[in-house]
Amino acid sequence: QIPQGISRYCQEAVDHSESVGSCPTSKEEWEIAARNKNCSKIASQQNCSSAEKFQYHCVLNSYRNETLEVCAPSRIIFGHCVEFNLQGGVIQDQYASPCNDTFPKCDKYYNSSTAYKCNVVIHITLKYNSCHSCH
Repeated sequence: QIPQGISRYCQEAVDHSESVGSCPTSKEEWEIAARNKNCSKIASQQNCSSAEKFQYHCVLNSYRNETLEVCAPSRIIFGHCVEFNLQGGVIQDQYASPCNDTFPKCDKYYNSSTAYKCNVVIHITLKYNSCHSCH
């Protein structure tokens, strides 16, 4: 059993990650997107976490240039925005984006599967990166 807070590579998360144009910004939109992604279908077939922790996420990739929908083990995020590291196959803290620098501010810690509360960071980051890639 892996202790809580320790993440490990999850092939099923990588296999079920998908680039999307944007992420839901409300609880209602999040629930609709989660139903459409249907992570519960593969939750019982994966061996990355318990089935109930294998949940829908919509987050930035680790390069902060793409939004991804992914079924992955949820984890507690401490003081930062959340990202999916495709190479590492894990949901993780995005250390370049402290939550206290954003509006609305994220909680000091939160479950990665409720990142819609902080997704304004995704829109700001993508806009910033796209503007700087034009110069």
